[in-house]
Amino acid sequence: MAIDHELLLHPSDKDALRALKAIPGFSQLVKGYMGILNERQMRIINMSSNLRLGEDQMPEVYRLLYPICEKLGIDVPELYLEMNVVPNAYTYGDTDPFIVITSGLLDNLPKDLLSAVLAHECGHIACHHTLYRTIGSLIMQGFGQFVTGLASLLTVPLQVAFAYWMRCSEFSADRAAVLCEGGPESMVRVCFAFAGCGKDHLSSANVEAFLAQAAEYRQMVAGSKWNKALEFLLLSGKDHPLNAVRALECREWAASGQFSRIQSLMRYRLTDSAGCDIPAPLSGAECARLKRSEAERLFSEAGFTGMEFVPPDASPDAQIVSAFLDGEKPIKKGNWIPHDARIVFACRTQDPHGKDLQSAVESIASNAVNTVSGLFGSLFK
Repeated sequence: MAIDHELLLHPSDKDALRALKAIPGFSQLVKGYMGILNERQMRIINMSSNLRLGEDQMPEVYRLLYPICEKLGIDVPELYLEMNVVPNAYTYGDTDPFIVITSGLLDNLPKDLLSAVLAHECGHIACHHTLYRTIGSLIMQGFGQFVTGLASLLTVPLQVAFAYWMRCSEFSADRAAVLCEGGPESMVRVCFAFAGCGKDHLSSANVEAFLAQAAEYRQMVAGSKWNKALEFLLLSGKDHPLNAVRALECREWAASGQFSRIQSLMRYRLTDSAGCDIPAPLSGAECARLKRSEAERLFSEAGFTGMEFVPPDASPDAQIVSAFLDGEKPIKKGNWIPHDARIVFACRTQDPHGKDLQSAVESIASNAVNTVSGLFGSLFK
């Protein structure tokens, strides 16, 4: 059962994507790129020029994907190795995304950190980043400037906003890696390596000093509007946040209550072990727009086991009227609730002729009163 990707999204990722979509021309630009993007072309390039890893090609690397994809609830993507001395990994595509790692990554990164890099890339897939990141990467490479009809759409605000969202999306993918690795240490070391510390020096390097450097940087930028402006100018054309900042974000998120709750939820879903809290997939008001079958499916998929329906024999098509926790507390979307909590869904039932049962009962009662009244009335005339 997949972890809801909303649980992994960094707040800046959500805000940046919302701001990007609000910029005039965004939808037209996306449609333009989607008209020329072709995953088959990308597959041809990879199949013809790179190594496709699998059970018969460097299986020790490929098999690292299995536990990662199981934890994140995604299909195992194709994995390619590209000859490039620059240490890097990236994910492209949309409906059938794939991952590419470079030879420079294998040469410069310790083997025990490779799974964290792959988990980060799988995090982009789990968080549904791949389409916009593919478009953003092509924009950053200047691809659209030479395509008729796209050059006029590539305004400076859109280019800057795409780069900003891509930087923010890295924080969400880092969270996926921290979750898969069971803690922040591996991703912190990955950021450390990308900052310039090769695998031959990692054992003697001071990670805590690196994180202190990140905290000092954050304080420096936050303490001055001018420094904040300089940071914006520095990063406006970059699609990745600074390594030190990413490392610190990983450490801080791993220390949060949200991380420990998601860990418990993952263990519960993978092993059916002791129960845990689960975020409510819908609010009570949202439930009231659903049929019984729809509400039952959504809450069951989320992992809830204590659902009750009133009346118990309400049909699958019965309309939900209200939903309450323990029969009295309102349900709020995203609130963490024990998986076996008693959630009561009140349904509007119908008679065989399709009339609302309550209305039918009221009508019968009204007719009975009128009949009795008429009978007694005639006696006293």
